[in-house]
Amino acid sequence: MSSMILNDVLVIDFTQALAGPYCTLLLSYNGARVIKIERPASGDMLRSAAPFTPEGLSIFWASVNSNKESCALDLKNNDDLELIKNIIRKADILVENFRPGVMEKLGLGYDDVKKINPTIIYTSISGFGTTGPMAHEPGFDLIGQGYSGMMPINGDVDKDMGRIGFPIGDISAGMWGYMSTMTAYCGRLKTGVGAYIDISMLDGLFAMMPVEVTAYTKLNELGHYTGNIDPAAAPFGAIPTQDSAIIVAVLGEKLWLSFCQAVGKIEWYDDPYFKTGPDRIKNRAALQAVVQPLFKQKRTAEWQKILTDAGIPNGVINDIKQACEQPQIAARNMLVKAGDYLVPGNPMKISSNFEMKTFKAPETIGASTDKIRKDFK
Repeated sequence: MSSMILNDVLVIDFTQALAGPYCTLLLSYNGARVIKIERPASGDMLRSAAPFTPEGLSIFWASVNSNKESCALDLKNNDDLELIKNIIRKADILVENFRPGVMEKLGLGYDDVKKINPTIIYTSISGFGTTGPMAHEPGFDLIGQGYSGMMPINGDVDKDMGRIGFPIGDISAGMWGYMSTMTAYCGRLKTGVGAYIDISMLDGLFAMMPVEVTAYTKLNELGHYTGNIDPAAAPFGAIPTQDSAIIVAVLGEKLWLSFCQAVGKIEWYDDPYFKTGPDRIKNRAALQAVVQPLFKQKRTAEWQKILTDAGIPNGVINDIKQACEQPQIAARNMLVKAGDYLVPGNPMKISSNFEMKTFKAPETIGASTDKIRKDFK
Protein backbone atom coordinates (compact mmCIF):
# COMPACT_ATOMS: atom_id res chain seq x y z
CA MET A 1 0.00 0.00 0.00
CA SER A 2 1.48 3.35 -1.02
CA SER A 3 1.71 6.12 1.55
CA MET A 4 -0.11 9.39 1.18
CA ILE A 5 1.63 12.10 -0.81
CA LEU A 6 1.68 14.70 1.97
CA ASN A 7 2.45 12.30 4.84
CA ASP A 8 5.58 14.22 5.92
CA VAL A 9 4.01 17.68 5.61
CA LEU A 10 3.20 19.60 8.79
CA VAL A 11 0.54 22.33 8.68
CA ILE A 12 -0.11 24.83 11.45
CA ASP A 13 -3.69 25.98 11.05
CA PHE A 14 -4.87 29.36 12.39
CA THR A 15 -8.13 29.25 10.42
CA GLN A 16 -11.74 29.61 11.47
CA ALA A 17 -15.20 29.82 9.89
CA LEU A 18 -15.30 28.05 6.49
CA ALA A 19 -12.84 29.23 3.80
CA GLY A 20 -9.61 28.62 5.73
CA PRO A 21 -10.71 25.34 7.35
CA TYR A 22 -11.72 24.00 3.94
CA CYS A 23 -8.22 24.74 2.64
CA THR A 24 -6.59 22.83 5.50
CA LEU A 25 -9.13 20.02 5.16
CA LEU A 26 -7.98 19.54 1.57
CA LEU A 27 -4.38 19.39 2.78
CA SER A 28 -5.36 16.71 5.30
CA TYR A 29 -7.13 14.70 2.57
CA ASN A 30 -3.73 13.88 1.09
CA GLY A 31 -2.01 13.05 4.35
CA ALA A 32 -0.72 16.31 5.83
CA ARG A 33 -0.67 16.56 9.61
CA VAL A 34 -2.86 19.56 10.44
CA ILE A 35 -2.56 21.16 13.89
CA LYS A 36 -5.50 23.51 14.35
CA ILE A 37 -4.89 26.31 16.86
CA GLU A 38 -8.11 27.26 18.68
CA ARG A 39 -9.18 29.60 21.45
CA PRO A 40 -9.21 27.64 24.74
CA ALA A 41 -12.80 28.43 25.71
CA SER A 42 -14.78 29.04 22.51
CA GLY A 43 -12.67 27.49 19.77
CA ASP A 44 -13.38 28.10 16.10
CA MET A 45 -16.28 30.56 15.63
CA LEU A 46 -17.93 27.98 13.37
CA ARG A 47 -18.53 25.72 16.38
CA SER A 48 -21.50 27.97 17.24
CA ALA A 49 -23.10 27.80 13.76
CA ALA A 50 -26.39 25.93 13.20
CA PRO A 51 -27.50 23.23 12.52
CA PHE A 52 -26.49 21.20 15.56
CA THR A 53 -26.40 17.50 16.41
CA PRO A 54 -28.52 16.29 19.36
CA GLU A 55 -25.32 16.56 21.41
CA GLY A 56 -25.02 20.24 20.52
CA LEU A 57 -22.14 19.98 18.03
CA SER A 58 -22.19 22.18 14.94
CA ILE A 59 -22.65 20.29 11.66
CA PHE A 60 -21.17 23.30 9.86
CA TRP A 61 -17.98 23.05 11.93
CA ALA A 62 -17.74 19.26 11.79
CA SER A 63 -18.10 19.22 8.00
CA VAL A 64 -14.71 20.89 7.43
CA ASN A 65 -12.72 19.96 10.54
CA SER A 66 -12.30 16.20 10.50
CA ASN A 67 -8.75 14.86 10.19
CA LYS A 68 -7.25 17.69 12.27
CA GLU A 69 -5.68 17.93 15.74
CA SER A 70 -7.29 20.60 17.93
CA CYS A 71 -4.76 22.49 20.05
CA ALA A 72 -6.24 25.04 22.48
CA LEU A 73 -3.78 27.89 22.97
CA ASP A 74 -3.96 31.54 23.97
CA LEU A 75 -2.12 33.59 21.34
CA LYS A 76 -1.50 36.30 23.94
CA ASN A 77 0.03 33.94 26.51
CA ASN A 78 3.85 33.89 26.36
CA ASP A 79 4.20 30.16 27.09
CA ASP A 80 1.56 29.27 24.49
CA LEU A 81 3.16 31.65 22.01
CA GLU A 82 6.51 29.91 22.53
CA LEU A 83 4.87 26.55 21.80
CA ILE A 84 3.40 28.01 18.61
CA LYS A 85 6.85 29.18 17.55
CA ASN A 86 8.21 25.68 18.18
CA ILE A 87 5.53 24.26 15.88
CA ILE A 88 6.30 26.92 13.27
CA ARG A 89 10.00 25.96 13.30
CA LYS A 90 9.05 22.46 12.13
CA ALA A 91 6.06 23.38 9.97
CA ASP A 92 6.02 23.31 6.18
CA ILE A 93 2.82 25.33 5.79
CA LEU A 94 0.94 27.95 7.81
CA VAL A 95 -2.64 28.86 6.88
CA GLU A 96 -4.62 31.73 8.41
CA ASN A 97 -7.80 33.57 7.51
CA PHE A 98 -8.03 36.42 9.98
CA ARG A 99 -8.76 39.89 8.70
CA PRO A 100 -5.56 41.45 7.26
CA GLY A 101 -3.36 42.85 10.02
CA VAL A 102 -4.52 40.57 12.86
CA MET A 103 -1.62 38.10 12.61
CA GLU A 104 0.85 41.01 12.47
CA LYS A 105 -0.57 42.40 15.75
CA LEU A 106 -0.02 38.98 17.32
CA GLY A 107 3.57 38.93 16.15
CA LEU A 108 2.80 36.10 13.74
CA GLY A 109 2.70 37.93 10.40
CA TYR A 110 4.72 36.56 7.50
CA ASP A 111 7.71 38.80 8.17
CA ASP A 112 7.79 37.53 11.77
CA VAL A 113 7.25 33.88 10.89
CA LYS A 114 9.86 33.70 8.12
CA LYS A 115 12.49 34.80 10.65
CA ILE A 116 11.64 31.64 12.60
CA ASN A 117 11.26 29.43 9.50
CA PRO A 118 12.54 31.01 6.25
CA THR A 119 11.24 28.19 4.02
CA ILE A 120 7.65 28.13 5.30
CA ILE A 121 4.72 28.46 2.90
CA TYR A 122 2.46 31.07 4.53
CA THR A 123 -1.09 31.28 3.15
CA SER A 124 -3.48 34.09 4.05
CA ILE A 125 -7.14 33.89 3.02
CA SER A 126 -9.47 36.88 3.39
CA GLY A 127 -12.53 38.46 1.84
CA PHE A 128 -10.72 41.00 -0.33
CA GLY A 129 -7.01 40.25 -0.01
CA THR A 130 -4.30 42.31 1.68
CA THR A 131 -4.08 45.10 -0.92
CA GLY A 132 -6.54 47.53 -2.48
CA PRO A 133 -9.14 49.91 -1.02
CA MET A 134 -11.30 47.09 0.41
CA ALA A 135 -8.49 45.11 2.03
CA HIS A 136 -9.59 45.70 5.62
CA GLU A 137 -13.34 45.29 5.09
CA PRO A 138 -15.01 42.17 6.50
CA GLY A 139 -15.83 39.66 3.79
CA PHE A 140 -18.49 36.97 4.08
CA ASP A 141 -19.68 34.62 1.36
CA LEU A 142 -22.85 36.51 0.45
CA ILE A 143 -20.96 39.82 0.36
CA GLY A 144 -18.40 38.28 -1.98
CA GLN A 145 -21.11 36.93 -4.27
CA GLY A 146 -22.64 40.39 -4.41
CA TYR A 147 -19.45 42.24 -5.28
CA SER A 148 -18.26 39.63 -7.79
CA GLY A 149 -21.00 40.21 -10.39
CA MET A 150 -22.23 36.66 -9.85
CA MET A 151 -25.68 37.27 -8.36
CA PRO A 152 -27.26 39.04 -11.37
CA ILE A 153 -26.50 35.98 -13.52
CA ASN A 154 -27.77 33.52 -10.93
CA GLY A 155 -31.46 33.22 -10.33
CA ASP A 156 -34.75 32.25 -11.87
CA VAL A 157 -36.18 34.09 -14.87
CA ASP A 158 -39.44 34.58 -12.98
CA LYS A 159 -37.97 35.22 -9.54
CA ASP A 160 -35.09 37.59 -10.27
CA MET A 161 -31.46 37.32 -9.20
CA GLY A 162 -30.24 35.36 -6.17
CA ARG A 163 -27.31 33.90 -4.26
CA ILE A 164 -25.88 30.54 -5.14
CA GLY A 165 -27.45 28.24 -2.59
CA PHE A 166 -24.26 27.02 -0.91
CA PRO A 167 -21.29 29.11 0.27
CA ILE A 168 -19.41 29.04 -3.02
CA GLY A 169 -17.27 32.04 -2.05
CA ASP A 170 -15.92 30.34 1.07
CA ILE A 171 -15.46 26.93 -0.54
CA SER A 172 -13.79 28.34 -3.66
CA ALA A 173 -11.49 30.54 -1.54
CA GLY A 174 -10.44 27.39 0.31
CA MET A 175 -9.83 25.64 -3.00
CA TRP A 176 -7.79 28.55 -4.39
CA GLY A 177 -5.86 28.52 -1.12
CA TYR A 178 -5.13 24.82 -1.46
CA MET A 179 -4.07 25.11 -5.11
CA SER A 180 -1.82 28.09 -4.41
CA THR A 181 -0.29 26.45 -1.35
CA MET A 182 0.50 23.28 -3.28
CA THR A 183 1.93 25.30 -6.17
CA ALA A 184 4.21 27.20 -3.80
CA TYR A 185 5.16 23.98 -2.00
CA CYS A 186 6.17 22.39 -5.32
CA GLY A 187 8.26 25.50 -5.99
CA ARG A 188 9.94 25.13 -2.61
CA LEU A 189 10.84 21.51 -3.37
CA LYS A 190 12.71 22.78 -6.45
CA THR A 191 14.28 25.95 -5.05
CA GLY A 192 14.23 25.64 -1.26
CA VAL A 193 12.56 29.07 -1.07
CA GLY A 194 9.41 29.75 0.97
CA ALA A 195 6.52 31.96 -0.14
CA TYR A 196 3.71 34.21 1.01
CA ILE A 197 0.29 33.58 -0.54
CA ASP A 198 -2.47 36.20 -0.53
CA ILE A 199 -5.90 34.73 -1.38
CA SER A 200 -8.99 36.92 -1.83
CA MET A 201 -12.50 35.46 -1.92
CA LEU A 202 -13.53 38.20 -4.35
CA ASP A 203 -10.59 37.42 -6.66
CA GLY A 204 -11.57 33.76 -6.69
CA LEU A 205 -15.24 34.36 -7.47
CA PHE A 206 -14.37 36.85 -10.21
CA ALA A 207 -11.87 34.41 -11.74
CA MET A 208 -14.55 31.71 -11.88
CA MET A 209 -16.48 33.69 -14.51
CA PRO A 210 -14.07 33.95 -17.46
CA VAL A 211 -16.82 33.72 -20.09
CA GLU A 212 -19.02 36.37 -18.49
CA VAL A 213 -16.15 38.78 -17.86
CA THR A 214 -14.74 38.41 -21.37
CA ALA A 215 -18.19 38.78 -22.95
CA TYR A 216 -18.46 42.14 -21.20
CA THR A 217 -14.93 43.39 -21.85
CA LYS A 218 -14.96 42.33 -25.52
CA LEU A 219 -18.61 42.61 -26.54
CA ASN A 220 -20.06 44.89 -23.84
CA GLU A 221 -22.58 42.15 -23.05
CA LEU A 222 -23.96 41.93 -19.52
CA GLY A 223 -24.91 38.47 -18.28
CA HIS A 224 -28.33 38.09 -16.74
CA TYR A 225 -30.16 35.48 -14.72
CA THR A 226 -31.37 32.58 -16.84
CA GLY A 227 -32.82 30.17 -14.31
CA ASN A 228 -32.15 26.52 -15.11
CA ILE A 229 -31.08 27.01 -18.72
CA ASP A 230 -27.65 27.51 -20.23
CA PRO A 231 -27.61 30.62 -22.42
CA ALA A 232 -24.89 29.16 -24.67
CA ALA A 233 -27.16 26.63 -26.42
CA ALA A 234 -30.75 25.43 -26.81
CA PRO A 235 -32.37 23.23 -25.75
CA PHE A 236 -29.92 23.15 -22.87
CA GLY A 237 -31.34 23.10 -19.37
CA ALA A 238 -33.93 21.61 -17.03
CA ILE A 239 -37.19 20.71 -18.75
CA PRO A 240 -40.29 19.84 -16.65
CA THR A 241 -41.65 16.32 -17.18
CA GLN A 242 -44.80 14.53 -16.09
CA ASP A 243 -43.36 13.79 -12.65
CA SER A 244 -40.31 16.05 -12.14
CA ALA A 245 -37.73 17.42 -14.58
CA ILE A 246 -34.85 16.28 -16.75
CA ILE A 247 -31.70 18.14 -17.74
CA VAL A 248 -31.10 18.06 -21.49
CA ALA A 249 -27.88 19.25 -23.13
CA VAL A 250 -28.09 19.73 -26.91
CA LEU A 251 -24.97 21.46 -28.21
CA GLY A 252 -24.18 21.41 -31.93
CA GLU A 253 -26.04 20.35 -35.04
CA LYS A 254 -25.32 16.62 -34.75
CA LEU A 255 -26.95 16.43 -31.33
CA TRP A 256 -29.82 18.63 -32.50
CA LEU A 257 -30.59 16.15 -35.29
CA SER A 258 -30.37 13.23 -32.84
CA PHE A 259 -32.65 15.05 -30.41
CA CYS A 260 -35.31 15.73 -33.04
CA GLN A 261 -35.21 12.09 -34.15
CA ALA A 262 -35.33 10.75 -30.58
CA VAL A 263 -38.38 12.77 -29.54
CA GLY A 264 -40.21 12.04 -32.81
CA LYS A 265 -40.16 15.62 -34.08
CA ILE A 266 -37.90 15.58 -37.15
CA GLU A 267 -39.87 18.52 -38.52
CA TRP A 268 -38.16 20.73 -35.91
CA TYR A 269 -34.84 20.01 -37.62
CA ASP A 270 -36.14 21.52 -40.87
CA ASP A 271 -37.79 24.52 -39.19
CA PRO A 272 -35.82 27.66 -40.22
CA TYR A 273 -36.42 29.11 -36.74
CA PHE A 274 -34.41 26.26 -35.22
CA LYS A 275 -31.96 25.39 -38.02
CA THR A 276 -28.69 26.49 -36.43
CA GLY A 277 -27.42 26.98 -32.89
CA PRO A 278 -27.69 30.79 -33.09
CA ASP A 279 -31.23 30.38 -34.50
CA ARG A 280 -32.27 28.22 -31.56
CA ILE A 281 -30.75 30.63 -29.04
CA LYS A 282 -32.41 33.62 -30.71
CA ASN A 283 -35.77 31.81 -30.80
CA ARG A 284 -35.40 30.05 -27.46
CA ALA A 285 -38.88 31.05 -26.27
CA ALA A 286 -40.50 29.56 -29.38
CA LEU A 287 -38.44 26.39 -28.97
CA GLN A 288 -39.42 26.05 -25.32
CA ALA A 289 -43.05 26.55 -26.29
CA VAL A 290 -42.99 23.32 -28.32
CA VAL A 291 -40.49 21.29 -26.28
CA GLN A 292 -42.02 21.76 -22.84
CA PRO A 293 -45.55 20.47 -23.63
CA LEU A 294 -44.02 17.42 -25.30
CA PHE A 295 -41.85 16.57 -22.29
CA LYS A 296 -44.85 16.91 -19.97
CA GLN A 297 -46.32 13.83 -21.65
CA LYS A 298 -43.81 11.36 -20.20
CA ARG A 299 -42.11 10.66 -16.90
CA THR A 300 -38.47 11.57 -16.30
CA ALA A 301 -37.30 7.93 -16.37
CA GLU A 302 -38.94 7.42 -19.77
CA TRP A 303 -37.32 10.51 -21.24
CA GLN A 304 -33.96 9.58 -19.75
CA LYS A 305 -34.01 6.19 -21.50
CA ILE A 306 -35.05 7.75 -24.81
CA LEU A 307 -32.33 10.40 -24.68
CA THR A 308 -29.62 8.08 -23.37
CA ASP A 309 -30.36 5.53 -26.11
CA ALA A 310 -29.96 8.35 -28.65
CA GLY A 311 -26.61 9.45 -27.20
CA ILE A 312 -27.95 12.78 -25.96
CA PRO A 313 -26.36 14.09 -22.71
CA ASN A 314 -28.99 14.26 -19.99
CA GLY A 315 -29.42 14.01 -16.25
CA VAL A 316 -31.85 14.18 -13.36
CA ILE A 317 -32.11 16.74 -10.56
CA ASN A 318 -31.18 15.15 -7.24
CA ASP A 319 -31.75 16.52 -3.79
CA ILE A 320 -28.92 15.97 -1.28
CA LYS A 321 -30.44 12.68 -0.07
CA GLN A 322 -30.62 11.34 -3.60
CA ALA A 323 -27.11 12.59 -4.37
CA CYS A 324 -25.71 10.83 -1.27
CA GLU A 325 -27.47 7.59 -2.22
CA GLN A 326 -26.52 7.42 -5.89
CA PRO A 327 -24.26 4.49 -6.83
CA GLN A 328 -21.72 6.75 -8.57
CA ILE A 329 -20.94 8.52 -5.29
CA ALA A 330 -20.42 5.15 -3.57
CA ALA A 331 -18.29 3.84 -6.43
CA ARG A 332 -16.00 6.86 -6.18
CA ASN A 333 -15.69 6.61 -2.37
CA MET A 334 -17.14 10.08 -2.03
CA LEU A 335 -18.83 9.46 1.33
CA VAL A 336 -16.41 8.52 4.11
CA LYS A 337 -16.71 8.06 7.86
CA ALA A 338 -15.30 10.64 10.23
CA GLY A 339 -16.21 9.33 13.65
CA ASP A 340 -20.00 9.44 13.85
CA TYR A 341 -20.25 11.57 10.70
CA LEU A 342 -20.42 10.76 7.01
CA VAL A 343 -18.59 13.51 5.13
CA PRO A 344 -17.57 14.10 1.50
CA GLY A 345 -14.54 12.06 0.50
CA ASN A 346 -11.42 13.17 -1.32
CA PRO A 347 -12.29 14.32 -4.87
CA MET A 348 -8.58 14.29 -5.82
CA LYS A 349 -8.02 10.80 -7.19
CA ILE A 350 -4.24 10.49 -7.62
CA SER A 351 -2.91 7.08 -8.65
CA SER A 352 0.18 7.26 -6.42
CA ASN A 353 -1.78 8.47 -3.38
CA PHE A 354 -3.31 6.07 -0.86
CA GLU A 355 -6.94 7.06 -0.38
CA MET A 356 -8.28 7.11 3.16
CA LYS A 357 -11.49 5.15 3.70
CA THR A 358 -12.12 6.91 7.01
CA PHE A 359 -11.15 10.30 8.40
CA LYS A 360 -10.31 11.22 11.98
CA ALA A 361 -13.39 12.40 13.83
CA PRO A 362 -13.69 16.17 14.39
CA GLU A 363 -12.08 16.86 17.76
CA THR A 364 -13.44 18.67 20.78
CA ILE A 365 -11.66 21.92 21.67
CA GLY A 366 -8.09 21.19 22.71
CA ALA A 367 -8.35 17.40 22.47
CA SER A 368 -4.77 17.13 21.17
CA THR A 369 -3.20 19.94 23.19
CA ASP A 370 -1.30 17.71 25.65
CA LYS A 371 0.06 15.52 22.88
CA ILE A 372 1.19 18.56 20.86
CA ARG A 373 2.90 20.08 23.91
CA LYS A 374 4.95 16.89 24.22
CA ASP A 375 5.71 16.73 20.50
CA PHE A 376 6.94 20.33 20.28
CA LYS A 377 8.35 21.11 23.72
